[in-house]
Amino acid sequence: MAGIGNIIGFGTAILFMVIGLVGVVIPILPGTLLVWLAAVIYALVSGIDSMGWGAFIILNIVGLFTGTADLWLPLLGAKSTGASKRSMLLGLIGMIVGTMIMPLVGTVVGYGIGILLGEYHKQPDWNKAIHAALGGMAGWGVATIIQFGGALLMIIIFASAVLTR
Repeated sequence: MAGIGNIIGFGTAILFMVIGLVGVVIPILPGTLLVWLAAVIYALVSGIDSMGWGAFIILNIVGLFTGTADLWLPLLGAKSTGASKRSMLLGLIGMIVGTMIMPLVGTVVGYGIGILLGEYHKQPDWNKAIHAALGGMAGWGVATIIQFGGALLMIIIFASAVLTR
């Protein structure tokens, strides 16, 4: 039978994981990082054998891939639609400014506006600029879906690994 400390630790980890899952959709809260961190802290405090090395390694791989998706997928989306490196840099600056102005939607909108203005400045064609901006924003949408799926997968792996030990 598991000790009360293990039960409280597991419940606390699951609580933080659920907050992280919500945080994937609501950018004010930490998302995938919180899910991953809860699993790692639980494993380090309880001992990695509490979930098994296989589950621990898989959690870290899933966490690394999905936790960074919002960094590389928007750039990949913008690049695939022809955005220049300078426009993508302006998109990142727009993302930072947008986040400060309007945290929930400003991040994505600022990123799109940065790419739009950068592409239009490079080549004054609104259609190409809009196409590049939409590509970047689509990459952001795909990244959110991947992060949500990855966070959910980490919760399932964690819970099943701990509860079957």
